[in-house]
Formats: sequence, structure tokens, C-alpha cells
Amino acid sequence: MINRSPRTIAIFSAIGISMMLIILSLIGMLSPAESAGRVPLTFLEDILGGASTSFEGTAAEIAEIRALRVRNAELEQALIDLQSEVAELREYRSDYDRLAQLLNYTTREDWNYVAADVIGRDTTGVQAIHIDRGTRDGVEVGDPVVSEAGLVGRVTEVSATGAEVLLITDPASSVNARVQSSRDNGLVQGTISGDLVLAFLDTEAEVRPGDLVVSSGETQAFPADIILGQVTSVSLTDDELFQEAPIDSLINFSRLEIVLVITNWEPTDLSFFDDDEN
Repeated sequence: MINRSPRTIAIFSAIGISMMLIILSLIGMLSPAESAGRVPLTFLEDILGGASTSFEGTAAEIAEIRALRVRNAELEQALIDLQSEVAELREYRSDYDRLAQLLNYTTREDWNYVAADVIGRDTTGVQAIHIDRGTRDGVEVGDPVVSEAGLVGRVTEVSATGAEVLLITDPASSVNARVQSSRDNGLVQGTISGDLVLAFLDTEAEVRPGDLVVSSGETQAFPADIILGQVTSVSLTDDELFQEAPIDSLINFSRLEIVLVITNWEPTDLSFFDDDEN
């Protein structure tokens, strides 16, 4: 009697069962079982296929979002650069407009002008500005300083590369003036508040609101016929000896950016009149 091991028996049994299943499948007896088994397999395949498609779509969306973020950052930087360029162009245009106005003002052929940027302001209480032109540019103490809208002040201190200009609005400043329409004379003085007042007008002077006030050139402290401002009102002084009139300068002194220094104006020497009197 032949002894067979359990392993050999199992192998022959598996072969037999397989052959039997093949024969049954060929004759169609396993079709219902095959159909029943195919349903869960198909379902599982659909699930795995959908998950794969969903994963691929999600990965594509993530990649697209990252690309959009990069593009958005690039556009934001381009916008910042464009805004910077626009601001710079606007500043150039503003400078051009101011320089064009100053150029239109420089109509007196006998005066030499030096354009200067306002680079600072006095912080000690004196109403003064600092400019970036000095002796190297021909600027000297006493030079009148103007803008396209009228008289700004006078140079009081100067270095090789800069100068300080005392504004006509300072209380220490005074300008001999006349009312353009009536030719009445007075003295334009600065005040602590930065306003201008036309003082020492004769009581009979015909001065009205809106009248233009210009420098008269008397005492030769400033050239004549430079605009100082417009009269806003007229009243008698408390002692009723004179009239006085607040005036509005056409210059916005708090926003001055560019001024003109008249470098070749020389006041007439009046000292010989004093010698004749003596």
C-alpha cells in the first residue's frame, strides 16, 4: 500500500477541483456564480477608478491654484511698480509745471535768476526757509527771493551750497509797498501768525478789498513792482492816525517747493543823500 503525504493529497485535490471548475464553466453551469462574483468586483473597480479620477482632478486643481497664486503675486508686484512709476511721473509733471510758471515769471531781462529747491524750514520760531543754492551759485546775503506768485523774502544767511531766506511773513520783515490802483504807499509787515498787514496807510488813502499790493522799491530793500498780495479789508487803527489793511499773499508759504533768487539786483546806494543833508 502506497503512503501519500497530506501535502501530495492537497495538491492532487486542488488540481482535481480546478479541472472540475473549468469543465463546469465550459458547459455553462457556473454562469450564475460568475455573474454574482462579477458584481462586487465591478463595483470595487468603479470605486477605485472614481477615486483615482478624483485624485487626479484634485492634484490638477492644486497645481492650478499654485500657478494662480504665483501669477497673482507677479501682478501685484507689477501693480506696485506701475504705481511707483505713475507717482514719479506725477512728481516730474508737478516740477515741470512749477518750473514753467517760474519761467513765465522771469520776464525781466536785466535780472538773473537762480532756481532753488526748498530743502527745509527754520524750527526756532523764525519764519524762514532753507534752499539748496549758495555762494557757489552766485547767491549772496540780501538777494531778493521770489516765486511766480510774488515776493517770498530775502536771503539772510548763506554758505557755499545753501542759504536761509527770511520770509516776508516773519514779524522781523517789512516791505515798503504801494496799492497798485491808487498808488497809496504803506508798509507791509509780517506777524507772529504768519499773516501780512499793510500798515501806515494815510487816512485819506483810497484802498478797497481786492486791491493788489506791490513792492514800491522805496528804501531799496527790495526791487519795485513785485506782487505782495491782495487787500482783504480796510480799517482805521485804534489811534485813528492811519489806516491798515490785512492782505492775502498769493503764495502758499507752507507749500513752497521751488523759488527764484535774483542774484544781480543791486540796491541804489542812498548814503550820499545823507552826506548832502549833513
